[in-house]
Amino acid sequence: MVVAASIQHTSSPSTNEHIVVKKRIIVCCDGTWQDGILKKHRWEYSNVLKLARAIEHQDNRHNPPIHQVVFYQQGVGSEQNFYSEYVEGATGASLADKVQEAYAFIAHNYRPGDEIFLFGFSRGAYTARMVAGFIGEIGILSRKDMDHFADIFILLQQRGKEKDTTKIAALDDQLKEHEKIIAKGKQRADPDGDGFAIKCVGVFDTVGSVGLPEELTFFSKHFSNLFGFRDTNLGPHIQYAFHAMALNETRKDFDVAKFVQTPRGREKGQILRQVWFAGSHSDIGGGWRCHDLSDLTLAWMISNITPMIEVDKGYLKRIPEPIAAWGRQLPHDPATGIFKLAATGLRTFPTKTDDDTHEYIHPSVLSQTITIPEVTESIKANPALLCDLDDMGKMVRSLEKVETTPDDLDDAEHIVKETWPYVAGKDEFNVDVVKEHASQEAMKKSLEKMQAAADSKRLGRQEIMTDEGGRPRYGQTWLGSIWHAIIGDE
Repeated sequence: MVVAASIQHTSSPSTNEHIVVKKRIIVCCDGTWQDGILKKHRWEYSNVLKLARAIEHQDNRHNPPIHQVVFYQQGVGSEQNFYSEYVEGATGASLADKVQEAYAFIAHNYRPGDEIFLFGFSRGAYTARMVAGFIGEIGILSRKDMDHFADIFILLQQRGKEKDTTKIAALDDQLKEHEKIIAKGKQRADPDGDGFAIKCVGVFDTVGSVGLPEELTFFSKHFSNLFGFRDTNLGPHIQYAFHAMALNETRKDFDVAKFVQTPRGREKGQILRQVWFAGSHSDIGGGWRCHDLSDLTLAWMISNITPMIEVDKGYLKRIPEPIAAWGRQLPHDPATGIFKLAATGLRTFPTKTDDDTHEYIHPSVLSQTITIPEVTESIKANPALLCDLDDMGKMVRSLEKVETTPDDLDDAEHIVKETWPYVAGKDEFNVDVVKEHASQEAMKKSLEKMQAAADSKRLGRQEIMTDEGGRPRYGQTWLGSIWHAIIGDE
């Protein structure tokens, strides 16, 4: 397949016009304690690492081919020493370093016309989003102007944490000293001033949490606010944003940070899609021995981005090693090990489609033998919440005007489902699988309790009317009144 040549013509006052063939700068930020360089087994890889390994050196679908430069960044707390694993991993003390490192890689390699992609999992997703935020604030500095980056970075960090309006004004005055540098950075990133500086941000279950139960981190609140998400707005300088989120994550310390689209982003034709999948945090981002669920989120992300990035199809097809039929693996219980101490609570799920957050539920959730009752009820009440396989990938392919060939992964999710290589009993006695089975059974028991509570609640109510949208409204039956008097739960 051949599409239009991707050649950018650039000029400057001091040089003659020259031709620059654009490239793609792809930054992959891994999650807490994740270091793909040291992993021995492929099943240990996070989805971010699998994605980094799958991206081809160049996209041969274009003429001339487009080079794809990948930077893989290991997660916070992954260095092999006590301080990194137990201090940085517990407090997020090196988050600022990760953001600076990723931004510097982009700035040192970027030329006007290049496309920027940011991917991440967990706090790596947080890092990727912060890098995107900095590009929105200051553009992409040149190598020479990076001499000023440390000062600008510190001032922006201080301003983001400050609440006193007088101090904020003082910080803004200090930032004005760098306004010429920032203006040049913004012009480099978006020469037209109304385009997209970043092609795509793709993340798996973004959390701003320090990553350990608050009960164990003592002074961690100071660190967890280092880059607190006071504003989850998706910058209008980002063209595409994809976010896979965990339905079964119950740790309050791991609450998901959703994107919210701005009116300006919507006006510019920005595409945002956030999809809920069955599973807890690492079922979405990867790292478990039994990784059926994270394979589904990876296939979804691949389907979305292949119109923009060339990937090694053979590598991706070798990833699934299922222990259950498609979509039927039970989620892992997040409350294991030290996380048994963590406070718990359900995440906020969508009950209707939303033009600000663009949240949907993946169809694989319906393949679960048991799921969260509220989710099932929301789907029944609002079927539009359920997205279709490969729907976003097809939309992106259409918007990017990429022609389809039989060898393309425009139907990546359908391909994964149809070729799902599950063999009953294959890993029945695998030690790692047996260990994880206990975690999955614990989650099953939790879901069964939730279902039983929902059933009891349902018995105690009856439909008394419908609202203007045709949705049922309920009142208590005599049984419900007795139940409420005894249990105290509506």
